[in-house]
Amino acid sequence: MKSLLSVLMVDDHPMILEGYKNALLQNKQINAEINTANNCNSAINKLETSAAAPFNLVFLDIKIPPCSDGKILSGEDLGLFIREHFPRTKIIILTMFSEHIRLSNILKNVNPNGFLIKSDVTPKELVNAVKVVMKGGNYYSETIHELLEQQRNQHPVLDDFDRKILYHLSQGTKTRHLVDYVHLSLGAIEKRKRKIKEAFGITHGGDREILDKAKELGFL
Repeated sequence: MKSLLSVLMVDDHPMILEGYKNALLQNKQINAEINTANNCNSAINKLETSAAAPFNLVFLDIKIPPCSDGKILSGEDLGLFIREHFPRTKIIILTMFSEHIRLSNILKNVNPNGFLIKSDVTPKELVNAVKVVMKGGNYYSETIHELLEQQRNQHPVLDDFDRKILYHLSQGTKTRHLVDYVHLSLGAIEKRKRKIKEAFGITHGGDREILDKAKELGFL
């Protein structure tokens, strides 16, 4: 008898979740028990509820509604949370983003066991990814390989502080008040904003240009 695979799928699009579920449940080689969540709050709740018997595998979308407390802002942050608190849980990221800097940051920060572009995903590839990952391997879709083959080491990494700066700026917080939300000095925050602008290739402009680029690249 095949061992039971405990899976959590996190995505804010119900039809996408249904497609992932059907791909696994209809495959006779996989015996899966599947939970779903459509935002960070729900995902954290299900992860913590299962702490005594953690999920074997978590599917993560990157752009999902943040936690109400502002601590977990995206699927990337959720991946870091899983890495810290559930180190044996495997992570497969499925995203619509294809920009090099965004993909490079996800790879370097989360280092997922599987990484697929949604437009590439077929039921067969999804099942193959699960099989490879649960056997201890890594599975990257062809587009990920093509996009990052030459460029995975060329982009600066935006860390948790940088992402929080972007998030609170997007909520209308002025730079001088960011010290109330990000535990850094004002000088350190200004330095990080300059780093973010450099990473985004912004040579002129202020917060509006930073936020527009952050949205374009999928950081917000």
